[in-house]
Order: sequence, then C-alpha cells, then structure tokens
Amino acid sequence: MVPKRTQKKLLQACRTCHKVLEADKTMCPECQGNALTTEWFGYLIIIDSHHSDVAKKMNLTYNGRYALKVR
Repeated sequence: MVPKRTQKKLLQACRTCHKVLEADKTMCPECQGNALTTEWFGYLIIIDSHHSDVAKKMNLTYNGRYALKVR
C-alpha cells in the first residue's frame, strides 16, 4: 500500500511576537500586529508558559507555537 501524500501546511510567523500562524491569517491574535512573514526558522512549542524557563528567556506569556528566529 502506497501512503497518501499529504499537503504541507504553509505557516507564517509574526515579526513582533514570533507567534507561528497558519498562512490564511492576516493579523496576529496575540499582539494584534500585521507584520507576518514566511521567512522564519526554528520551532518552539510552549505548553506551560508560567513554569517554562525558555518562555521566560524569550519573554513569552502565552502558550502556543513560536518561531525562534524571524526575518
């Protein structure tokens, strides 16, 4: 049986807060910014922002998906 090809989701990141969003979004729900780009690297998932040392280092206060580097 040949596995079915799945279409890769195009994601973009907010240049202001680094939140990773689907490509159909035009505004970041976290910071209300509209500076979105598809040029980002690294992927970070924050599950518990209140107890995460990484979230504190990156000044993240909400759980979610974030890009490590955004151009």
